[in-house]
Amino acid sequence: MTELSGIDQVAVGGHPPVLRGEELAESVLRSLWLAAKDAHLLAYQTGTGVVTRRNGKVEVVPPDPAMYEDLIPPPFQASD
Repeated sequence: MTELSGIDQVAVGGHPPVLRGEELAESVLRSLWLAAKDAHLLAYQTGTGVVTRRNGKVEVVPPDPAMYEDLIPPPFQASD
């Protein structure tokens, strides 16, 4: 039996592919990373802090520019 690519797997029965093991862990970590980036960008845009938990305590920290700067499009520059 041949392996199905991700696109083919979606087409089979209309269900998304089932991730297991390392693929699942990587997918979850990537999703968490993207959610954190979005949270930092939203906090920056609204002038609020990001709620985190460190050492068992809930803290509000300022947004980290390194987390969201790649999500902000470069400023428009008119050509001469």
